[in-house]
Amino acid sequence: MFSNLWNLLFGPGLEISYSRINAYRTCPQKYRLQYIEGKRVPPNPYISFGISIHKTLEDFHLKKNGDIDDLFESYDTCWVNEGFVSPHQAHEYFEKGRKLLENYWQDNVNLKSEVLYVEKEFSFPVGRNAMRGIIDRIDRHPDGQYEVIDYKTHSELWDQKKADADLQMSIYALACKKAIGIEPGYFSYYFLSHGTKVNTNRTDEQLEDALRTAKDVIEKVRRGVFTPNTGHCPKCDFRKSCPHSAAKRQD
Repeated sequence: MFSNLWNLLFGPGLEISYSRINAYRTCPQKYRLQYIEGKRVPPNPYISFGISIHKTLEDFHLKKNGDIDDLFESYDTCWVNEGFVSPHQAHEYFEKGRKLLENYWQDNVNLKSEVLYVEKEFSFPVGRNAMRGIIDRIDRHPDGQYEVIDYKTHSELWDQKKADADLQMSIYALACKKAIGIEPGYFSYYFLSHGTKVNTNRTDEQLEDALRTAKDVIEKVRRGVFTPNTGHCPKCDFRKSCPHSAAKRQD
């Protein structure tokens, strides 16, 4: 107990991110396994597909003024062929991605805004700790306004309520102010599987709440509070190896 208090008061700063906060809020033991013990989440089709699409769009937009053939060339180069149960499944996902990118090209071929940043890294202090992350894309519109865009590759299409409440975009809004030095006029979730954008905004109150959430997680991690939340065991990536897993006990 004394060592936890010493670490809280005098220990080195902690690196935090949305992913780490989300892991802790889902289950503190998941945070411990992934970010303290360094256990790797096994590759699966959803992760590989998401990485492939994100890397493709990064590579494509860095080329500037590429055509659809350049987009598909980026896709071939950036495809992550891990975690699939069979070559057939990998092929199905690959073709799904190709169709997604074709639709993306058609929707963006006459884009008026300038793609200013892709995979923009940021870091800003939270006390003596550091909030880090990567924003998928930041555009500058003809009117000079900035737009923060977060790509989503999953099949779920969020409603407005969920988009307005999402912590990740609040952290991105903070990063724009504290690290990048811009004041975005637009925040958008781009649901690539649907070809749909859901626009949102953030209030000062939401940004303050995001900081409080980050500080709360930081404090608990530094104190060594990792009480398991077994309600999430059935869908956890570590359900077969975690000693606290309710799902493991039911197998």
